[in-house]
Amino acid sequence: MKFTHRALIAGLLGLVAIASAQEVTYPVFENDKIPIQQLKSRRDAIKGQLGPGGVAVFFTNPERNRNNDCDFKFRGDSNFLYLTGFEEPDSVLIISTEGFVLNGKKVTEVLLVNENDPMSLTWLGYRMGSKDAKTLLGMESVVSNTSANFDAVMKSIEAIPNLHFWNASVPPDPTGDIGRMIQKWTNWQTSHKGWPAPSGSVFPMLAKLRVQKSPEELALLRKAAQASAMGHREVMRSVKPGNREFELQATVEYLFTRNGCESVGYNSIVGSGPNGCILHYEDNRRLIQNGDLICMDAAGEYHGYSADVTRTFPANGKFSPTQRAVYEVVLAAQTAGIKECKAGNSFGAAGRAAERVITEGLMKLGITKSPAETRIYLPHGVSHYIGLDVHDAHGDNTLRPGYVLTVEPGIYIREGSKCDPKFWNIGIRIEDDILVTDKGPENLSAGAPRTVAEIESLMKQQGIGKRPAGQ
Repeated sequence: MKFTHRALIAGLLGLVAIASAQEVTYPVFENDKIPIQQLKSRRDAIKGQLGPGGVAVFFTNPERNRNNDCDFKFRGDSNFLYLTGFEEPDSVLIISTEGFVLNGKKVTEVLLVNENDPMSLTWLGYRMGSKDAKTLLGMESVVSNTSANFDAVMKSIEAIPNLHFWNASVPPDPTGDIGRMIQKWTNWQTSHKGWPAPSGSVFPMLAKLRVQKSPEELALLRKAAQASAMGHREVMRSVKPGNREFELQATVEYLFTRNGCESVGYNSIVGSGPNGCILHYEDNRRLIQNGDLICMDAAGEYHGYSADVTRTFPANGKFSPTQRAVYEVVLAAQTAGIKECKAGNSFGAAGRAAERVITEGLMKLGITKSPAETRIYLPHGVSHYIGLDVHDAHGDNTLRPGYVLTVEPGIYIREGSKCDPKFWNIGIRIEDDILVTDKGPENLSAGAPRTVAEIESLMKQQGIGKRPAGQ
């Protein structure tokens, strides 16, 4: 358990003997992390767009309290991670086009971090600290995030000629040390009435960079997508009527973790029967009935990069004729959408192609009478970019090689809908992660079956959920 109140930690440490001060060495990065030079290139790209005298600041996320003295697992701000690769809390990056003097040296960037010490080693494990962060992240300057150091950085920035700011990257509802530094930054800026208003936001600059994935980023997304597909496969092999939705959640998330994902990319959605018609259903408590369809939207996050995968399958291993008829419409729509994920096409091309197929399919099945009714049963968009965020930065409306987007059409027919009751409580979505390449679209999550025949064949196998207790 992690104690979050520093005063409590200090008090507890006062009651026990602490090892003498020692140098804390952070473990060497795994070889599939983003290379140092690539992180530096990203920062340089932003510096090049700030203009003479431009300064931008990036705060990571605060640690979030779950209850009492327990926090949620920390996850840094995605823009901050993109520029630094630094995954620890209480951190700030400040960059400048012109540079500023810090500790007698002119620098264009400084990272403020928690320092490592015997207390942090005992309670929290390794931290990079200022020394290792400078080496491992390739930063020009790294200092401890003390109030004195932060004040010194702000004082140095005042001397920049033609000083102007870009809107800060500020997380919502900041607390703790991040909240302290954000407040200092805000007070400092507002206290200087002669300074010009912020020049604008750095977010569009970052979005244009983040939408184009490097080979190293694509390698991480592949791992996330492959782990996610393996999880979906195992659930199909394991599910049976009488399961609870959370049993399927446990199985899919186990496979994510077993394949190296540090976290889920988002809260897992396991909607059986009527819950499949709830787009962001997260309770996952219902008892699964014979004849239910299960719409499962779940994916892993690997080194910060998230996949996004959805599959729909029958609890008893066999689609009913009605379920199959609707499923085939969604599958055809997704296939049409994936074909449009080609370099040079517009971002919206996949969605338009998928919606045309769904419109025709709904009318052919008698569920709708006109195209105007399509959005009753397809109420969401069909695509979004993925990366460090599952709904990643949208920096370009024209698809180019190296972009990764979802194609996720669906049909959701709630009980009481104005159609034949035999269609009620059918919720179907099929979602895959598509890489745009020079040779056409590549499905990164293709390891999870999509066709009716493939799904029904796989579900005849005995997965871990179907094994007798103790095996």
